[in-house]
Amino acid sequence: MARRRSRRHLRTPRFTQPLDRLATVVIAGLALALGLLILSGDHATARVRDFTWQDRQVGAEDRAFLITFSRPMNVASVEQNLTLDPPLPGKVSWAGRRMAYTLTAPLPYGQSFTVSLDGARDRYAALTVGTSRFEPFQSQFETRRRAFLYIGAEGDEANRLVLADLALQERTILTPKNLSVIAFKPYSLGDKVLFSASDVGQERGLLDQQIYTVTTGITPRPPVDFMGDRPPLWRRLLPQRAAPSSGQLDLVLDNRDYQNLKFDLSADGQAIVVQRVSQQNPADFGPWLVRPGQPAEPIETEPGGDFMIAPDSQSLLLLQGQGTAIIDLGGEPSSGPRPPLDFLPNYGRVLDLAADGTAAAMVNFNQDDPEKRFTESLFLVTNQGREEELLQVSGSILEAHFDPTQPVLYVLVTELVNAAESSDLNPDLLPTTDAYVEQPLLLAVTLDGVVSPLLRLPQQQRIHMSVAPDGRSLLLDLASVNAAEGPKIWQLPLVNQPLDADAPDATSDATSGATSDAGGGDMAELDDLEAAEAAADPSATANTLATIPAVADPEAFPFSGVQATWMP
Repeated sequence: MARRRSRRHLRTPRFTQPLDRLATVVIAGLALALGLLILSGDHATARVRDFTWQDRQVGAEDRAFLITFSRPMNVASVEQNLTLDPPLPGKVSWAGRRMAYTLTAPLPYGQSFTVSLDGARDRYAALTVGTSRFEPFQSQFETRRRAFLYIGAEGDEANRLVLADLALQERTILTPKNLSVIAFKPYSLGDKVLFSASDVGQERGLLDQQIYTVTTGITPRPPVDFMGDRPPLWRRLLPQRAAPSSGQLDLVLDNRDYQNLKFDLSADGQAIVVQRVSQQNPADFGPWLVRPGQPAEPIETEPGGDFMIAPDSQSLLLLQGQGTAIIDLGGEPSSGPRPPLDFLPNYGRVLDLAADGTAAAMVNFNQDDPEKRFTESLFLVTNQGREEELLQVSGSILEAHFDPTQPVLYVLVTELVNAAESSDLNPDLLPTTDAYVEQPLLLAVTLDGVVSPLLRLPQQQRIHMSVAPDGRSLLLDLASVNAAEGPKIWQLPLVNQPLDADAPDATSDATSGATSDAGGGDMAELDDLEAAEAAADPSATANTLATIPAVADPEAFPFSGVQATWMP
């Protein structure tokens, strides 16, 4: 009996020693890794490991995608066998196993694309006896839908924000009836819109406008930012949250102590600048900065007028005195006035900024030149110190927007014409007893100063223009000839045609027939306009583009509205 007890006492339980447990865990881990390695296939086969635009929705700001391979690749074989359907022109660059394809033109909206690669070889294929093996790759991505926003003018849409989707041929009212929308700015991904509105039930009306955001119902699927930090694996494996439905409102800034006037939204959506004036002290006015999750703070600077946030989202262009100041929006709030980063004298208005922030279209009112007094000049101002006059008009420069696809500005101007000789004057839209009236014109101006007239528009006081993010069309809202009808929204498709400085103005001939068919008196046909008189330097034609945009087949939408603006 004593012997049996001693034997039981000598037996030790299995895997009780720490070394045994560690060895078991290591063996199990190696076995699992080996199994995964076997199941993952032949690692001698080269394949695409990652594609940054796979099943994504891209926009005009997305200019390059990245393809990462599992092995170093033969560059020539990849570039020869890579196909995009429909084709997209671009340039290829390499960094190790990564290939970047940079587009040379913005993507056309409302289309789907397929990327295919087959027959590529890895870099060491020439050193082996057998043939190189590559796993065929195919993926899809799409561009954003062609859609625009406008403020309705008739029926249930009156004074409400409306989203018009051209692909689905449907319109969605985003704001409730009790809010009268005054102005709006879409966010860069199109999922939200920032807008100002007043409650129709309030007595003060426009003076009581507040700042809101509203959802559009669009689900953004932006591509992976290969320059930034990728989210951790666990976050990528989580199911994506469903996009909020359209029409969900959030109050951004109330009017309890200050009236809210003009506002602007930064490109990254992280900064809102609002011009505000105190309800109790009208002398207390100026721009305020609003950031997500933070209370609004006044920007300590000298009093100013019109303003615009720069594309870098870190600076503000503010009209001050006889020029434009550039104010820094970054950093900690200062105790005193912020000194401007730079000051541009003689420019009284900023019309538009290039998407990369390297150039601005600005207006000089010519107050210091007696010979040019009572005229306005359009200037191109670059970050390299270039200041060039592109256009001079006897009337006003209303709007100017950069073309995202080529170095061209689309400009709305007015020229003084004799009222007695103007056949398009409509007394219902623009009553006048003056000897001269302002004739609106739509122009395309190259950044070298060559002016190409596009359309002569009906004479009216308010015209709004918007350029599509892919540069393929314009939106114009114009008052209807029939006073009983609301303002019409026109879509103007753009085509490029050869620019011949020695030939007559081909743009006039190309657009006159199209505008005549588009609605008679609503869109007046174009008169000949001497580009040499309007251009700052007519001899610059030798250095300009070989083509110039022209308008083809304008089309009026069957609904009324104002401030029609393309979605980004």
